[in-house]
Amino acid sequence: MRKQISILLAGGLALSLAACGKDGEQQAEAQPSASAKEVANFNKTGFPIVNDKITLKMMGPKSAIQPTWDKMDVFVKLEEMTGISFSFDTPLSSNYTEKKSIMFASNELPDVFFGRGSITADDEAIYGAQGLLIPLEGLIDQYAPNLKKLFQDNPEIKKSITSLDNHIYSLPSGTDLAMNLTTKIWINQEWLSNLGLKMPQTTDELHAVLKAFKEQDPNRNGKADEIPLSFSKDSLDGGLRNALLTSFGYTTYKVEAKDDKVVYVPAQTEYKEYLAFMKKLFSEKLVDEESFSQSAQQLTAKGNEGRVGMFFSAGPFLVVKSEDNDKYAALPPLTSSVNSKKVWPKSSEVASTAFAISKNNKFPEATIRWVDYLYSEEGTIMMHNGIENKHWKWSDSSKTQWERVAPPEGKNAEEFRASGTPNAGTGTPEIWPGSYAEKQKDPLNAFIRKEVKSAYEPYWKESFPNIRFSPEDTKKINTVSADLKNYITQMEAKFILGQEPLDNWDTYLNNMKKMGMEDMTKIYEDGYKRWKELK
Repeated sequence: MRKQISILLAGGLALSLAACGKDGEQQAEAQPSASAKEVANFNKTGFPIVNDKITLKMMGPKSAIQPTWDKMDVFVKLEEMTGISFSFDTPLSSNYTEKKSIMFASNELPDVFFGRGSITADDEAIYGAQGLLIPLEGLIDQYAPNLKKLFQDNPEIKKSITSLDNHIYSLPSGTDLAMNLTTKIWINQEWLSNLGLKMPQTTDELHAVLKAFKEQDPNRNGKADEIPLSFSKDSLDGGLRNALLTSFGYTTYKVEAKDDKVVYVPAQTEYKEYLAFMKKLFSEKLVDEESFSQSAQQLTAKGNEGRVGMFFSAGPFLVVKSEDNDKYAALPPLTSSVNSKKVWPKSSEVASTAFAISKNNKFPEATIRWVDYLYSEEGTIMMHNGIENKHWKWSDSSKTQWERVAPPEGKNAEEFRASGTPNAGTGTPEIWPGSYAEKQKDPLNAFIRKEVKSAYEPYWKESFPNIRFSPEDTKKINTVSADLKNYITQMEAKFILGQEPLDNWDTYLNNMKKMGMEDMTKIYEDGYKRWKELK
């Protein structure tokens, strides 16, 4: 093995980091070299990637559900295919950040960082500038056709993972939008039918529906036990609030780029209209009075009793009994007196920082080829699901549907998947192919997909692009936004419950200004302008 590695080191492909340009901007770029020895061991296409086996050090955050990564089937399979093996350093997610910081401080870096969150945008800004993380765009251009095509087909993904110095230091993890869409509201369509009501399309119609749910015994049990609308304190933040805000023209309660203008939504007059609408619902007892304090478990208990007409959740079956799942439909975006355009929050299609290469890596070309396979449909399927016919299988010969293989006795489905891939518990480098995801043979998930595609997909809008900021700006944003979030959450409840009159709106605005709202918004404005100028 020592002899093999020595040969490889002698013939390893070089990484060239150019000096800073005269304009002060870092001009580092991975510039692969070529030699006879390199050609002998490194294959630019096909498998294996290297003729003589190499071993790299990999570091990533491990979920408690996962076994040690060296036993995972996908890594074993990838080693057989590529000739690249790994030694793993996988602290639990709770301890990962501390250990990673120590490694950077000591300069004892792994060859690669793997998994969503293994590297942060701050890490890229700091350690990329120091040369501890290498830029990847040159390697991608020459050796990663799947990533190259991904960026060509989706320029905004490339823009979203480009750092302030115009380099790419980490690779993204894709997401299945239909399943990961964070904002969904479910309404009891059986109750609508029982009362002869149509699906509401405006806030006035929703108010009328909720009033009918309260007063007209839609569950037909002869009792006034219905709860028209309920939510939990866990689902308010980024969930129900975002969903109802769409009726007033916004898709977030934070910073949004609307009509090419960056605004802080809780300071807008439309947000005030949202508060007034919610106050009306609460004053008429159309909303569960316990919503601001109850847990998700308490909401589910009410859902299982068949008493809730409308609620926020990833899927109905998470709140109501599985057999009642089909009684609910996704509430479509609504319009209001201050907004005539239907919109719905779209989750980001990409979560960045799922893979990075350190300066200690002697084989960056081979490494980028290894990870590029995960951005093919075949590689994504394997990394997401595990090994075909062991963890999942096609349900028919035409490969129009697939299903998970039943787990061994004593393991649940996710524990079994975790034996095959780190994706069970850790987001991995992949671009999830939506067409493949839709082939999953799972009635509950199929139901969610159908509803999302029908009710929300035509109106999706991403609130704000995934933009990189400097460490200083990130620190400022985090500090101010945390203070603002606590304040607006407290004031939202007070306004809605009538503990604070909406006539005090100007005082509320002035308090947010004192907390740094305008300075924070300016940072977002500058970042948005910079992002738009990227190619």
